[in-house]
Amino acid sequence: MKRIGVIIPSITDGLQVELLDGIFKTASAADCDVIVLTTATNGMEFHIQNEIMTGEESIYLLLERAELDGILLVSQYFDKATVRKTLSELIRRAAIPCIDLGGTKLGFETVSIPQAEAVCELTDHIIEKHGCRDLIFLAGPEGISDSEQRISGFLRSANVHDCSYEIIYGDFWKFRANELGNEFIEHKRRLPDAVLCASDTMAVALCDTLQSGGISVPDDVIVTGYDGHISAISNFPSITTVSGNMFELGKTGVNKLLGIATDAQRSDMHIIYGASCGCVERMKDYQTAALKVREQIQRDAEIGAMLEMRVNANVITRTSSVDSLDELTDIVDQTAHIIKSYKSLHICLLPNWDSDPEHPDACPTQPFPEQMLCALSKNAWTAGVKGGPFPTKHIVPALMGEHEPTLVFVLSLHTSSQVFGYCGFTYESALDFTVSLLLFNYMTSLANGMRILRHKLYAEYLQKIEESSHYDKMTDMLSKKGLLLYLESQKELNVRNCIMLVTVSQLAAAPNRKKKNDLSDIYLQSDLLLANAIRLVSGRNKTAAHLDKMTFAIVFSLPDNGTPETMAEEMMIQLELLIRKMQEGTSADFLPEPYYVCGEVAYPAEKCVSELWDVLNAHKPKVKGFTGIGELKKLRRELHKAPELNWNLTELSKRLNISKSYVQKLYKEHFGISFIDDLIEARIEMARQLLLTTDLRISEVASSCGYQNATHFMRQFKNKVGMSPSEFRKSSK
Repeated sequence: MKRIGVIIPSITDGLQVELLDGIFKTASAADCDVIVLTTATNGMEFHIQNEIMTGEESIYLLLERAELDGILLVSQYFDKATVRKTLSELIRRAAIPCIDLGGTKLGFETVSIPQAEAVCELTDHIIEKHGCRDLIFLAGPEGISDSEQRISGFLRSANVHDCSYEIIYGDFWKFRANELGNEFIEHKRRLPDAVLCASDTMAVALCDTLQSGGISVPDDVIVTGYDGHISAISNFPSITTVSGNMFELGKTGVNKLLGIATDAQRSDMHIIYGASCGCVERMKDYQTAALKVREQIQRDAEIGAMLEMRVNANVITRTSSVDSLDELTDIVDQTAHIIKSYKSLHICLLPNWDSDPEHPDACPTQPFPEQMLCALSKNAWTAGVKGGPFPTKHIVPALMGEHEPTLVFVLSLHTSSQVFGYCGFTYESALDFTVSLLLFNYMTSLANGMRILRHKLYAEYLQKIEESSHYDKMTDMLSKKGLLLYLESQKELNVRNCIMLVTVSQLAAAPNRKKKNDLSDIYLQSDLLLANAIRLVSGRNKTAAHLDKMTFAIVFSLPDNGTPETMAEEMMIQLELLIRKMQEGTSADFLPEPYYVCGEVAYPAEKCVSELWDVLNAHKPKVKGFTGIGELKKLRRELHKAPELNWNLTELSKRLNISKSYVQKLYKEHFGISFIDDLIEARIEMARQLLLTTDLRISEVASSCGYQNATHFMRQFKNKVGMSPSEFRKSSK
């Protein structure tokens, strides 16, 4: 069975899904598998390449190992020229036949689909059905093939019907459409009978501008689009448009790649009649449009519901505490049902993911090895199976042996740039796959579990090294073994030595906290702060040792007029001052509160240290007050990840099983900000990002950030930012 690879960035738009639907339906009819190499994000040209992008884009390195009969490169959706160049080099090195569906000048073959006929049919409809004789065609950029084809279809109809017309070159985007609409409103240009737009984005923007200026669509002017995008179908008024363009592109690309002759007369492109041309009597088309909108709304609702279930299921917490790969794959087996509509999933790991414990943050992937390790294969709603090594050229084990044509989406399994392998998801239809926050979080939690396993192996490795060494590798102090040898050597000198064991009783919030850290880093930061402080306090006249995790020892000589308790208390004061001073130059959110025991050294030294250690653990202070601080911090992280949800004190008090007033007190005490102010800041920050990166209306931004009232949102935004949302968006351009 042949295999076609599709290279495409994050699949977030309905037209991308339509393209993949056309690819898979055509490929499966020709008995071909389709493997989609994709990512969860798509870097823009102005984005600096970061570790997360590098980790995600490592999935394209599979091209050097995958056994593919051809590649479809969807280059038009890759926004960074550097990524397009890298992909071009990878494809050439792999020596796999490639068709570039984006038509970019990367040197590969391209395809072109006939678009003139559909535009001609749409123009005929506007002229013959609605009697329009004075026309404007708002095209794309001059010289672009898609734009010129659509112009030729318009001209064919306009000339046959002897209509007056004007061609205006645009940008396929909103800017020229907005300008044209304002020209009509300000009477700088005469209003025609109809404006036919070469893209739905331009048609929607033109309708919005016209109607905001008092010009009615379709009563004063008819507007049409092209693409069949959900934004056109769901617009008010719904846009009359040409649909099926991307499906046809996918179909044509597959046929050219496989050398299959296509029927020039048969096309999947068709007109969807909407209210923007006045075809209100075409109820069947309205019904079709309404069903599409309803399906989109249902999909969005399902994603939202599953996201809430994902948060409540606490998968991240479960994967963060695993002790073995088997335990991690068991969690995936038990929770994979929260991923929507998948047919099967395969966790494919680098065989040497755990073979270098001395370097826990390194996982080489360039290139991928000839064999991968299948940690788990699972069909939906059935128990998974632990696998073994398999040839990387097959991508996933499901493609080995005889099988029906299969659609596989492959995403990198990584934390930042540390790549552990990839996950392959198979689907019945391209329409079933969505890159959602739910899927992104699930992949992240799985990769984080792998990272934690690597660090646990590193900790075990250090422990073994430490046990066989006199020095602790992390702190450069004496190890426990080294301390005992040192104490025994002091016995011969008849020196009156004392020993002080120091540990952390609890963590206190830093008073000048400037940065929010993940809880997984807090204990490491506290350990390092305490170790550095002890190193400074011990100096030349004292000997320090790192015994276990956060337990340290300081050996000091006792003067004739001193006592162990007096000396130890003085050192504790110095330690606390040093810890707070060092914290000022770090990003630590919490300070370690040291606790100690002390006494004179007795022999044998091992027995003396052991007895002091027992006293230290027996009398260590208990954590004061409420013991669910970890849960409160987890809830706060959830709030900052999804501030648009209906957060309130009642919900928090139920989750924590304490009163609302106590929640407020704890929130302020531990985070230095009230709950309501923290929620507002999180929502305003989300609004900033949406205003900078999207073209959503202000009311849509308000709704997306959890505001029921757009006026309240605008007032709160101005109060926090110092300008209105509109002013903020304009000032950022």
